[in-house]
Amino acid sequence: MAQSSSPSLEPAFLARLYPAPDFKIGSTSNGEILNVVPISSGTVISEPGFGIPLDAEIAFGSDYVRINPSQSHARIHVNAILKNKDGTLVTYSYRGVIKMDAAFLAILSGSPDAKTTTFGNAVSHVTFQAGLGPLKELEDNLFVGSARFVVEDKGFFIETKQCLRYTEPFEA
Repeated sequence: MAQSSSPSLEPAFLARLYPAPDFKIGSTSNGEILNVVPISSGTVISEPGFGIPLDAEIAFGSDYVRINPSQSHARIHVNAILKNKDGTLVTYSYRGVIKMDAAFLAILSGSPDAKTTTFGNAVSHVTFQAGLGPLKELEDNLFVGSARFVVEDKGFFIETKQCLRYTEPFEA
């Protein structure tokens, strides 16, 4: 069976998450270091021209950050509830990997030398759950994200460009 084209990406959402101070759980039985980061605020907004009308604020959320024993990467698991501008509630979840490089560590430590990272420092796959209505279609798709960490005067936020991943049907 020949495939008519390669998988492709369509820009879908821009997400901005603002973390609150974390809860340092510590070293777990598998050697990972676990921190739980509340998400104090944020938005997930459809990119211009994307067919699903999402313009939402984060109503509640947290990020479970597991730093691997070598401390070269962290695994993230975000779970949040979004409230769309029309009042619709949607769950928003993603898992990803962050490269623990010097630039990222400077941001985490609050270093005065910290600088905004480039996109690609963290990658993720995103899923949604929605009730009936125009956002129900979110459930039937897989989104992938590329993130950067944006330094501000009083901390940082995570900005993720999320794309719809789709594949053309196989030809017979």
